[in-house]
Amino acid sequence: MTHLDIKLKLANTAATLILVGSHGFSFQDWFLRHPEKFGGRDFILILSVILEVLLVGMTIYQWLPSAPKDAFEAIGFWYLLIALVNSGQALLWYFHLDILAYVGLLWLLASVGFVYHRLRDYPPRNAVDLLFVNAPFSIYAAFTFFATLFQSFWFSEVTRTHPVVHTVIIIIVGFVALHLVDYSQRKDWIYAATTSWILLAAAVFLTGVPHVTSLVVCGILVSAIARATVPDILDRANKRFSRLTDRLSGERAPLLGGN
Repeated sequence: MTHLDIKLKLANTAATLILVGSHGFSFQDWFLRHPEKFGGRDFILILSVILEVLLVGMTIYQWLPSAPKDAFEAIGFWYLLIALVNSGQALLWYFHLDILAYVGLLWLLASVGFVYHRLRDYPPRNAVDLLFVNAPFSIYAAFTFFATLFQSFWFSEVTRTHPVVHTVIIIIVGFVALHLVDYSQRKDWIYAATTSWILLAAAVFLTGVPHVTSLVVCGILVSAIARATVPDILDRANKRFSRLTDRLSGERAPLLGGN
């Protein structure tokens, strides 16, 4: 496997630094004025930290010889573009340029979606690839999709708090996640798990029908995740157990023959 282009490695490193700095800037006010109670935004903060850790891991992983060169080349310089757009729209939100920020969010969704779609052709070879190549963009895509839908109805005081709007958003994001984990060849349980986490956060501050819908959809996704992952886990456990028993049988054979 030939080494990844140094320019691409440097671009990815710069992108991670920009994203980590951008997220820190976005959450600085929340850190300084954090309420005592655990709320819905804490779920988003935890998700953001997980994403940043995986992106840092991806940045380190790309420098190793074992990194999948083809997958990183598929990502290309889009990751740097995503970081720049993400940080730019965060600044626009900070300065209350909401329309421009929303346009930036749409651009971010298109960029993340494009990378997520391209990675469909580069399935992970092992757990390391899954964690540090595919997983970051699954999380990013799920969160950006939800944020875009939610923000689309935020500009009107009527729609931003309307229970029907919240219910529709929950059903849409849940349907997409269910499709990707249950019906798509990707079996993307990480996307579904991210959506479940977001819906659990939504259930914290929602009431009535949206609250119940969020919990129901979350439960459906958890069930789908189990269907996608448990058989594989059991199969691998069975293979390891078989290898162990074969090894023990091989060690006992000489002793039995000697008797």
